[in-house]
Amino acid sequence: MLGTSKDSQGEASLESRLNKLDEVERKISLIIQHAGSALEELSRDKPTVKQVESCTHNFRTVVKEVETEMNSHINYLSHISAGLPYEGCTYDKAIDLYQNLDRLVAAKRRLDSCL
Repeated sequence: MLGTSKDSQGEASLESRLNKLDEVERKISLIIQHAGSALEELSRDKPTVKQVESCTHNFRTVVKEVETEMNSHINYLSHISAGLPYEGCTYDKAIDLYQNLDRLVAAKRRLDSCL
């Protein structure tokens, strides 16, 4: 029974996160609309400053909302992936490998220049 409850919570959490990502997608299209409205107003012969400010304010507000929500998702993904054995076991080794490869290439260049 406990496993079923946990699975239901996980599915609800997943569904909630997916719904939030759908909302972010809608907000991104709203950002594009606000940007388009501001540019349209600016392209007029006599743009109305108040209208431009309104569009840019709306643009900035929605961008901040999207940024906050995306940071929340990134933090969540970082949090859940940090404890996974795959991440913990291979990341340090991969970094060491790339550093050692860089050292090897540098040593090869020095040897080639000496010969």
